[in-house]
Amino acid sequence: MIQVNVLSSFSDYWKNFNWLGPIASTIYITLGLILLLCILYIFIRRVDPLKKTPLWLIPFLWFVDMMNDFMKANIGKRWKSYSPWFISLAIFILFANISGVYLLTNPTQYVVVTFALAMCSFFVIQLTGIVSNGFKGYLKGFLDPTPVMLPMNIVSEFTLPISLCLRLFGNVVSGVCISILIKHVLGWWSVPIMPFINLLFDIAFSVIQVAVFVILSIIFTSMKIKDEEKIYN
Repeated sequence: MIQVNVLSSFSDYWKNFNWLGPIASTIYITLGLILLLCILYIFIRRVDPLKKTPLWLIPFLWFVDMMNDFMKANIGKRWKSYSPWFISLAIFILFANISGVYLLTNPTQYVVVTFALAMCSFFVIQLTGIVSNGFKGYLKGFLDPTPVMLPMNIVSEFTLPISLCLRLFGNVVSGVCISILIKHVLGWWSVPIMPFINLLFDIAFSVIQVAVFVILSIIFTSMKIKDEEKIYN
């Protein structure tokens, strides 16, 4: 009887599932990126490193080198452990922010999605502090520079994911709202200018928000690492 009820509930869930909602869009984007990166991997494996670099590969190399250099400068000797995570985070947020271009619901215009991304960064930051300083050293950091600052340090630490979440959410939603207002106010007159509006908010601002979210995450992670470990040799 319990098994029947579970199957019935599962069936009802899929019948009522919003196939164009934020969760569905997140799944589509994730699966699409997995497929895209697998195809890219196959093509990269065929590139001969002793020959001239193909033009199609140069943008990917530039992006990875730029991210790696920034992490070497901020993370230090452990940058290789963080590089795959932050590069993946940047790619996912970029494709999520511009999902309106390929007719999907933008997941990052929903606070639940941006909060999940912010919590991922939050856990990476906190675990970095524990690994770098030890658990006692991590807890002692809440007493810096004086024990009087303990309440403020706790508040500032645990408001970090809220700050990252609302910053990404607010900027994405503001672009969506402005686009909708222009369409409603101008009606059919908005058709000639909407491509430029979409280019500005869906592409340009999306790239900026990716940079802000990822750079802040890397910097906050760097703040948890001992100074001697930040030296990259």
